[in-house]
Amino acid sequence: MDLISINYMTQTAFALFCLTCTLGMPGLAKAGTGTHPAVTPARTETAPMAVTSDTLDYCKTLARKVHRTLRQSVTTPAPVVNQVMYLEHEGEALCAHGHLRSGIAQERRALVALIRS
Repeated sequence: MDLISINYMTQTAFALFCLTCTLGMPGLAKAGTGTHPAVTPARTETAPMAVTSDTLDYCKTLARKVHRTLRQSVTTPAPVVNQVMYLEHEGEALCAHGHLRSGIAQERRALVALIRS
């Protein structure tokens, strides 16, 4: 390929990108119109919203959730279990020493690691 062909392809790709950003992806419906089966509206049933705060009770609730999830997951690899246990223990210690935000963050990291494994 010569330089002119590469330059033309770059300009064409940029033009298509700009057009896509401006007009949207062709063939995709806007959310909520109901014309595209892959687009589902937000859940309409009323579920109680979880209120989170930087409290010791919330930290303990997360720790219990990590323990419960860890017990229920039988196929979790050993390195992930070790990482989750370390994060959860560190989170509990941080919360116990008054570092609630850091402790909650560690508990959440442990939960995310468990869910993703």
